[in-house]
Amino acid sequence: MKILLVDDEQGFLNVMGEVLRNAGYETLLAEDGKQARELLEMEKVDLIISDVFMPTLDGMRFHSYVREFTDVPDIPFIFVSGYDDEHTRNLVINSEIDFFFSKTTPVDTIIALIEKLKLTTQRISA
Repeated sequence: MKILLVDDEQGFLNVMGEVLRNAGYETLLAEDGKQARELLEMEKVDLIISDVFMPTLDGMRFHSYVREFTDVPDIPFIFVSGYDDEHTRNLVINSEIDFFFSKTTPVDTIIALIEKLKLTTQRISA
């Protein structure tokens, strides 16, 4: 499973990227939505994990781009944010393919969701 991880906070990007690689996932890293969009034009990914608030192209606009202008509009998308408030949680529009985690969420919880999504994706494509 190939995961695109998008975050302008270099520390989180590096640590989460390492955690995902150690869990057996291939990762692509981008520092903002613009860079992520460029990667999506060159690479096929199975899941996107993106910060919400970033400069240049934030997570919401990047999410809209993925849903409206790519050939994978139903790719699972996990928002992550240091902000865990009602406004930020309301960004999750389609609860079957959009998810939200605070950056303080234990990594095991995020990995468990990724595994669940991986199994669901395998069943659909089989």
